[in-house]
Amino acid sequence: MSQWITVYSFPISRDLSALFRLIQRYQLPLRIAEEENQQALLTTEPCIAKFITPLLEDWERGLVDLDKVQLNRAEPAAGDDLHSEEEQAQGEEALARPPLIPTFPLDKTPISLLLIALCFFGWFLHANNLSDAFLIYPDSNSGQNFSQSSLMWHLQNGEFWRLWTPAIINFSFQHALFNALAIWVFGRSLEARGGPLIYCALVLLGGVAANLSQYAWRPEAVFAGMSGVVYTLVGFALVMQRWQPAWRDIPPGMITLMTAWMILCTLGVINYLIGIRIANAAHFGGFVAGLLVALVYCAAGGARKFNSYPAST
Repeated sequence: MSQWITVYSFPISRDLSALFRLIQRYQLPLRIAEEENQQALLTTEPCIAKFITPLLEDWERGLVDLDKVQLNRAEPAAGDDLHSEEEQAQGEEALARPPLIPTFPLDKTPISLLLIALCFFGWFLHANNLSDAFLIYPDSNSGQNFSQSSLMWHLQNGEFWRLWTPAIINFSFQHALFNALAIWVFGRSLEARGGPLIYCALVLLGGVAANLSQYAWRPEAVFAGMSGVVYTLVGFALVMQRWQPAWRDIPPGMITLMTAWMILCTLGVINYLIGIRIANAAHFGGFVAGLLVALVYCAAGGARKFNSYPAST
């Protein structure tokens, strides 16, 4: 006779209606029982625990709606008449898999939504000649002493917001749209899983690092755009996926593509091919800031929040 084992426990007050509906809908080898003043989720298949546990953890954090989860059953290959007990168990594993780019409740990603709105707000400001108060004035003489620079002038006048606010301004609708989409893909997962504090720190530090890097590289040029912040998110995600291989909210190929684009832009290939000027130093500065923040965050144990079941391929 198969032995029932506990794979997860819930407080006695927890409403498990959604979990019960999931079990019933897919006829999972699971049952719910009360044990030692807790609600225990039991199974006869030990191998299901490593897959169902991350899903339930995300459900308890509000990142997953069990009523919307789609499960896939493993189908036996044609002509296979005999299967091992392990293969049969795997065939019964109806496990939740998020889409290629998972969705998150909007109330879990308010900062990302604000950044997306700021992308288009910044484009509106620039299109109506209202962006001067947000930018760092360019230096006519890039070789002058920093104490005589336009950035120091801003700081001496208490305009510290200009260290970050160039990220708000986007010079075209296409620029705003690209940055908004990148934040939608990269930012929401980082915010939903990491929480608002680390996400705010990431965005603020990344924006400042990107803007200062670009100013130091070419102080005589006007620069703006959220792409420096985007590359901060890319750098953070790159470290996180290597520190926590099970986390696949962001497809690894997308991180590779964004990193390759940054390298090609830095080498001047994109400018040569299509003739557009890109704030490469801002991208690189934001990317490095994301790497460093992620390393500190993971070393401090924050990566455990990104321990998730992998996305389906």
